[in-house]
Amino acid sequence: MLVVAHDFPPVRSPQSIRALAFARRLAAGAAEVHVLTRTALPGLSLPTLPDNVRVHRASPGAFESLLDRLVARRGGHAGAGDGVGDGSAGPAALNWKGRAVALARRAIDQLRFPDGRAAWVPAARRELAALCRASRPDVALLMHEPAACLLLAEPLSAAGVPWLADLADPVLAPYTPRQFRRAAARLEARVVAGAAAVAATNAATAELLSSRHGIARDAITVLPQGFGDAAVAPMPAGDGLQLVYTGRFYPFRDPAALLAAVVATPGVRLLLAGPEMPAEVLAAARAHPGAIVLAGELPHEATLALQTRADVLVGVGNAGTAQSPGKLQEYFGAARPILHVVHDAADPAPALLARTRRGLAVPAEPASIGAALQDLLRAKREGGLAARFDLGDEAVADFHWDAISDRLAARLAAIAG
Repeated sequence: MLVVAHDFPPVRSPQSIRALAFARRLAAGAAEVHVLTRTALPGLSLPTLPDNVRVHRASPGAFESLLDRLVARRGGHAGAGDGVGDGSAGPAALNWKGRAVALARRAIDQLRFPDGRAAWVPAARRELAALCRASRPDVALLMHEPAACLLLAEPLSAAGVPWLADLADPVLAPYTPRQFRRAAARLEARVVAGAAAVAATNAATAELLSSRHGIARDAITVLPQGFGDAAVAPMPAGDGLQLVYTGRFYPFRDPAALLAAVVATPGVRLLLAGPEMPAEVLAAARAHPGAIVLAGELPHEATLALQTRADVLVGVGNAGTAQSPGKLQEYFGAARPILHVVHDAADPAPALLARTRRGLAVPAEPASIGAALQDLLRAKREGGLAARFDLGDEAVADFHWDAISDRLAARLAAIAG
């Protein structure tokens, strides 16, 4: 079995977490699992893997390889200093070198389809060809994002390897640069037509792909983001309400209404952990240090631990897309109520939270968020916050990584024949 995932630890991204969870669980039912990914980032620890998982690392291209060599020469990961390592440091941490690298990366992304990570594809093709000559996989999993992985579909098909396309997002998405929209549409169509099976992370995306490409909705397997085992922790003490948000913000994932509501609600504190916080978040933290606190970017294990220090975990939905952040499902592992800010009527998160009784969904309006915060704060002070929600395992069991990976394994076994 082969997993093609540009993002794999030590890369820090949601797709890296997903790929690692899949590889570990798939290894339990396969003779061997091969992972094709980019070369390891210097200064970051490698994951512990089952003995039958083999990782094949290919060069990410001249520019990223140069950055890796510079970081290795300095003896560490640049993310905590100038930010050149994996592009994960926030603006406040970047010196002029880091800012220059970030600008260069953005420029390359605008010039090369599907983005700068396409530079990994030539070396990945060579590594794939060598792997197939040595021991042709029975089946492959192509993981998007990034879309660079999907460019390896053709050599897999030529080698006679059936493959499943794991489309975490559509290739043609609202944030696709205008100059690449036609190419993205063509690539998405080729992938859907050539794949032995297709997966999406939620039903709304599956419906979108079905309508775009004329395939039956039930032919698309829904494999959401998930959560793993977490240490049980008691709810925080004190009479204030501790909110925790972990992850990124984007132009289509706007924190402005959330920030305004927190600042206007005495007794509420929002702790933010993640890379590349936008200027408005940095400004809010400077202006209101008692209400808005920045924890910076954390390793995934530390992020999970931080989530268990919350009274309430916060999600912010996307605008203009049916995708919701996979962080929402990751929050399930912390056994905390969730407050989700809704930017788009198509956001599937409100229905998910209602079905699982795991939290509340409110419109992205300061008044609505503020009213919910006051209600949650009152519930905590009265000792009834946890009792208002179902924080047990049973309601969210289908979102554990093991359950999701087992559904993936069954689909891969079916197409392997």
